[in-house]
Amino acid sequence: MVSQGFVPCAPYKANVAFSIRLLEIFRIAHLRTPQLSMHAWMKTVADLHGLPFKPYRAEQFSIAYDLYLGFLGRVKLRVRRVLGRDGPKWRMENCCPSCMLKVEDEEELTFSILVTMDGNDSLKRVFRRESPDYDNEGKPLPGVSKERFDPRADGGEDKSPCEERWKNLSDDSSKKMWAIYDETGVFICLCRHGFVLMVADMVRSGELSKYPLAMSAELMESFGRNIGAGYDISCGFSTTLWKSLLGPRALLQNFSCLVGAFHGHAHNRLCQLKFLATYVRGLGLEDLEGCERLFSKSNANAGSVRYAGVFHRLQSLTAYFEHFDTHETYANLSKFLVDNYWQALNILKTEPALHSAMTAAGIDNVDVFPARLQDEFKFLKSLMSEAEDDTLQMEYYQRLVNLADRTLKRDLTTQEGSTATVTVRRHAQENYDKALLEVQQSETSMGVIDRWEPTGPEWAEAAHLVSTKRYRLALLKLERLVIQCMFELTKMNLSQTGPQARSQAIKNALKTYNSAASSLAPPGRTLSWSEVVEYAFLADFDLLRDPEKVGEVREWATPAARLLLDQYFRIERAREEITQCNVEIRRLVTYIRDARAILVSVETNLQGSNPGLAWCVRRHRLQREQYNEVHMKRLSTFAKKAGASFTGTLQPGVRVQKPSTATGRSEPMEDVVGPESNISREALKEMEAQAVEDEEKDIDDYVGERAEGEQLAEELYTVYMVGEDSV
Repeated sequence: MVSQGFVPCAPYKANVAFSIRLLEIFRIAHLRTPQLSMHAWMKTVADLHGLPFKPYRAEQFSIAYDLYLGFLGRVKLRVRRVLGRDGPKWRMENCCPSCMLKVEDEEELTFSILVTMDGNDSLKRVFRRESPDYDNEGKPLPGVSKERFDPRADGGEDKSPCEERWKNLSDDSSKKMWAIYDETGVFICLCRHGFVLMVADMVRSGELSKYPLAMSAELMESFGRNIGAGYDISCGFSTTLWKSLLGPRALLQNFSCLVGAFHGHAHNRLCQLKFLATYVRGLGLEDLEGCERLFSKSNANAGSVRYAGVFHRLQSLTAYFEHFDTHETYANLSKFLVDNYWQALNILKTEPALHSAMTAAGIDNVDVFPARLQDEFKFLKSLMSEAEDDTLQMEYYQRLVNLADRTLKRDLTTQEGSTATVTVRRHAQENYDKALLEVQQSETSMGVIDRWEPTGPEWAEAAHLVSTKRYRLALLKLERLVIQCMFELTKMNLSQTGPQARSQAIKNALKTYNSAASSLAPPGRTLSWSEVVEYAFLADFDLLRDPEKVGEVREWATPAARLLLDQYFRIERAREEITQCNVEIRRLVTYIRDARAILVSVETNLQGSNPGLAWCVRRHRLQREQYNEVHMKRLSTFAKKAGASFTGTLQPGVRVQKPSTATGRSEPMEDVVGPESNISREALKEMEAQAVEDEEKDIDDYVGERAEGEQLAEELYTVYMVGEDSV
């Protein structure tokens, strides 16, 4: 049946079989449109044939489809094996040419590789149970689980100042994860160009620290030093990483935790100054938000995997990510590089405007901007902690206030004509005694000789400290509520509507803040509702951090100064991006040349001994090379348009050989391309064009020799035989 172009759905007496064309069309259609389920597909087939849909046909089709994918999987394994690419980590360490292929004499980059990782709960799978049981009264009971139980637990972690803003930093989110799901989503790691490096199932848990910790360990083992890893809650994760068993290794290998450009604006300003992409030297224009872009597409799989079994969910997601890497990420790799290059060039064109603005502001040197950033960091850092003496003074002041209040209550219960009961008088005396004891303890620890009086200078100073702290806490709560609301609205594309729809909590926080500001001496700045609604970023609130200096104009605090600061750092990042793109473009050109030479060599060597496997290697080569001509054309067009602004080269270099390890090739294979193989840009273009022409001619001749149906049958039979030969 296979030799005739059909795949059966039973091992011996098969009454039903499905054509290869039908299976392959569904495979490609499902990968491009994951919402297309097997039921919908078989309904479509039934409609085309004018037959009523039979549900069991979908199950039969599923059996044949699994068998068909099994053929393809075995062939891919054999192709990888003959190419020496079947090591457990070969793909992760070699999937992205621009990240992982090193070229001799290239400029050293700040980060050896830039990655981004994040969790997503859209690709959940329902926890399956047996049929429900019934108790003695006939009430249904939950059925016994069909799934294995995989307990998950995380140790205690230090809290981050951004914890209240992020659900995936909160332990409560893990505890409240829906019990009806087994796999509750995926945690994924990508390189900066979007190639999938690792995917982990989040099993019966939320987004716990074990997932990024495990991936960080794999990254350090595979890529060594100077890794830059973006994560939306890196401020909290970095603390976990440094205190874990991986901490010393991460420190030794200079592992950097970073925050993406979009998510960074929801972190407090102090966190931004440490982690935000804009201020990180060597990061270029990378926004570290690749996971969000991938999730926006992979979420289309949610409907088809929600009620799938463990095997079919894994099968579907693996096939999708593999297809996405080849036909989306690699296909658009040169576009990514060219677009980033143009973006950097356009930013650099604004440099004269920056210098003009600097002159108008009386700034002589760009060194002012890093210094201002440090000043802002030091100022905000100073507000994060209170001096020990200030803490003791505030505690003593509050105890004196409590003592005065309880003295008044005791006197009221004991004065002449009081109707207080014996019990109330006793409680009032006990509360007074307790408050007096606390005051005496503070006086002993602080060395106070004369008790502070409300009219004394110490009392006034401590009262000011307490009111300032109350003010800052009220400001922090107001700030948090506004930012949370703004980002929730942004996710729903309603950011222009303002937070009125969910404003009651913000109004209450605003009222508390204004009350705290008014109680300051002198009174602090109060805010109106319209001002709060217009606040969109944390930087707007930072101007209010120190109530004693709200009216003071700091060099880094004015809106104009902030615009200049950010523009300066964007220009610096643009320069770094050009350097990064120059390196990555040359790596891609080198890969295009070397990969074809290696695959053609292997294919030629297999022609005599195993023509079927040679044919599969050729198909593997053509799958990638269909995009190489597009890459070279796009890069050549860009180089011509950019002219002198393009400071890189399209001449391939000499690849730096990686050491052979257990995680790499299983079969040693020398490179067929050496230093003497360097060719000019024109020769490379001619070689690629000739290769495409020869391949198209070969395919046309091959197709012309047979009828279309016979060709498909023979191709599948070849695939089947190659796959079975590996068993």
